[in-house]
Amino acid sequence: MRRLIALLLLLCMLLPSAMAETTIDPTADRGIVPVNEGLNEVIEGVSPTTGRALANLSRPEGFAGLAITGRYLPMLVQIGNDSGGVGERAPWGITYADIMYEMPLVRDEATRMTAVFSDLIPDSVGYVRSARVGHVWLREEWDGGFLYYGQQEADGSNVKEELRKTGATDKGVLFSGTSGGTAWKSLYTARKRLKSPYNMDANAAAMSSLVPEDHLAPNHAFRFTDEAPEGDDARYVYVNWGSGASAYASRLVYREEWQGYIRNVGKDRSVWYADLDGADGAVAFANVIVQFTQVEYNHNNKQEPIVRVIGKDGAAIGGNADYFMAGKHISGYWQRDAMDARTVFYGPDGKEIELQRGRTLIVIFPDDGENGKSVSYE
Repeated sequence: MRRLIALLLLLCMLLPSAMAETTIDPTADRGIVPVNEGLNEVIEGVSPTTGRALANLSRPEGFAGLAITGRYLPMLVQIGNDSGGVGERAPWGITYADIMYEMPLVRDEATRMTAVFSDLIPDSVGYVRSARVGHVWLREEWDGGFLYYGQQEADGSNVKEELRKTGATDKGVLFSGTSGGTAWKSLYTARKRLKSPYNMDANAAAMSSLVPEDHLAPNHAFRFTDEAPEGDDARYVYVNWGSGASAYASRLVYREEWQGYIRNVGKDRSVWYADLDGADGAVAFANVIVQFTQVEYNHNNKQEPIVRVIGKDGAAIGGNADYFMAGKHISGYWQRDAMDARTVFYGPDGKEIELQRGRTLIVIFPDDGENGKSVSYE
């Protein structure tokens, strides 16, 4: 009996430390010196964005994308995340996205998703929502097609002005659902039984065919590995967007059977972030990247975010990044050198991080910790 009691006491002492929650310091000096090794090689037959063998992917009728047409042309779509993007406000078509970005939309209240489709570009994706200047700068590093339904036009954070400034307006890559675009007007439709503005569907595949054939998207290949990473345990990742944004708080749970992290949204931890049309329910991410950066608000207005995915006037910028793969956590650093340069994610050794093959979620998160914003794991 004494041995049993002693064993139970030992377990009680060990369990809290084994399951201790670690809160990440977004601005800590990690002493990482990035080693710029240039662009990654694009391997024939292998996706540059997911690392998957293209021949093994399904080829649904009506779809486009690298695995079907052989053309590398990422299409970025603004995806609604209203009320966390679950239940009746869940998006559709996102199971085909290679990369999903999450970015602040309103201070302490809401976020927005940007889906990058490359391997497979669906003929139905939504619900499509509006853009902010940070999304314009995100498009620039991919230089792909851009689908959005509305935009912010406040002086100082004007999407139309920024698109002209970057030159995107003249490339034939913009597909606004609210202005002009007679060539693609019919490719935006309202889904039945869904309320506006949570019902706008886009035929992204057909829009990709409207991008001029001489437009070449730049090399944005990531590095991939088949080996499990080394790091401290991270079975759970908690993303807290602030005291007023409980509906957007997410809890990512690593599941071996899904080979990735399943994202629960809001207070109810049984609610998955899922594709509305997906037969398998939840969307699993093989890689979760938290990219810490500066977030400003134009005119100090909570509705007008300026998310620094690039420095002022296109200057180089960088910051801490944290990676969650195969149930492990790795500390790192990110850097983007110019408006037309890709964001490079570095590991603790200063070399570009190797990702697991599959989908990636990139959470672009404020580094100020304002109003209880935090990222933690255990």
